[in-house]
Amino acid sequence: MSGNQWGPPPGQFGPPPQQRYAAPPPPQQYYAPPPPPGPQFGWGPMPPQPPRKKKSGGTAVLIVALIAAVATGGVFTVIKLKHSNGHIPTAAAPPTTRTTAPRPTRAVPTKKTTTTTPTKPARTVNPATYNATHRLYKTGAMRTVNCKQAKTGPGNGAQALAYFKSIKACLDRAWPKQVAAAGGRFDRPGLVLWGGTVDTPCGSAGPGRSFYCSATHTIYMEVPSAVSYYKENPTFGRMADSFTMAHEYGHSVQWMTGIGQAYDKLRYDASSDGQLQLSRRLELQASCLGNVFLGANRSSYHITGYAYQMWLYDVNGSGDRPPYPRDHGSTTNHGAWSRAAFASRNPASCNTWSASPARVS
Repeated sequence: MSGNQWGPPPGQFGPPPQQRYAAPPPPQQYYAPPPPPGPQFGWGPMPPQPPRKKKSGGTAVLIVALIAAVATGGVFTVIKLKHSNGHIPTAAAPPTTRTTAPRPTRAVPTKKTTTTTPTKPARTVNPATYNATHRLYKTGAMRTVNCKQAKTGPGNGAQALAYFKSIKACLDRAWPKQVAAAGGRFDRPGLVLWGGTVDTPCGSAGPGRSFYCSATHTIYMEVPSAVSYYKENPTFGRMADSFTMAHEYGHSVQWMTGIGQAYDKLRYDASSDGQLQLSRRLELQASCLGNVFLGANRSSYHITGYAYQMWLYDVNGSGDRPPYPRDHGSTTNHGAWSRAAFASRNPASCNTWSASPARVS
């Protein structure tokens, strides 16, 4: 769901930030049962700024591999029909002769018969099983697309547009093979940059919240926060923006492969606590998939040194904190799934749907 919670930074990066970085609670409607076409899913306000570095080393950007085509509705039902053609035997009548011999009898044609194989009933796949055993986890490690970090960061609105388009282009190149191997149909998601408030078929959003809307297959990136963070710390701003973009692209991959549609089915009849756990599984997986992309392209994006520390600061400090709903996962679990994906570069590290409740708490 949209509206994640960013907590204070990990201890190794200095003291907690000032209260001004705390975001207000998200609108309650983001957590209601999803009416068609479904809720919006996103990574909320960026994490608090890390301590300023006297002199920034190299800046690093992240790639965002994007993707994906929304799976068709028939993904949950498989119907197989088998019919065999009936065999009709024939017999010829012998000729008759005018003799004193007894009159020959006429052969009686055999009655037509048909044989058919009964139609097998439709096989309905449980959406929980579908997500837990998805082919996405067997697609192998993602290959790098060797994207380079954009030279200009999101210093203003125009620069932010160019910056996010550059990241998205990398994601668009990184995810097609993985989506196709998972049985999905790749379809590049749209990209909208906004500030203030925005209205979509998935609902409305306020300041500080980027999200993906499945109804429009579009990623909505909130610009003012990105500009502000970049101006305060360019390296951290690039890392946070790259991760956010990659996370939202991860949601689009979920819908291109049918995982998102299965989530909708599961959530529809779930209890309030069940819905929150399902949301955590969805959000932690989106972060995991986003970091598969970042890990695959870490060399060309130069996610090393100070940039790597800022990436760690981001993923280890992101997650649910009071008074927010527990819908994105704890900071401990968010960091664990993110680090595993970054190291493996493989969606096999992102099966949150078969993980124990403790790993998605």
